[in-house]
Amino acid sequence: MREPLKTVSEIIARSNDSLYQKHPHIDTIIGIMDKALRQQGMNSDAITIECPAQNKKIVFLLHDEKPDYISIAVGDKTGNVETSSEIGLENFSETMLMVMLEMHFT
Repeated sequence: MREPLKTVSEIIARSNDSLYQKHPHIDTIIGIMDKALRQQGMNSDAITIECPAQNKKIVFLLHDEKPDYISIAVGDKTGNVETSSEIGLENFSETMLMVMLEMHFT
């Protein structure tokens, strides 16, 4: 696993655990795509967090050409995107992500 993906996935996992501790009724699914996108010709890795009960999904994209940034898309499981943004890797934290998870999944 590439280093940026490892760092981001660890932050996401810890934030997801915190979300579950605070809101035990919210079930989420985390997915890591470290080979699938590359096999399709995209020089990117991705991590997804899905909340099936809410039909919500957050996708975190790590593009090789922008190693210091994370693209974040929020939408539903069918692929409709409500919002998208980009954040510097140095600003991506458990606290920031916890706010985002609570805002979209509660």
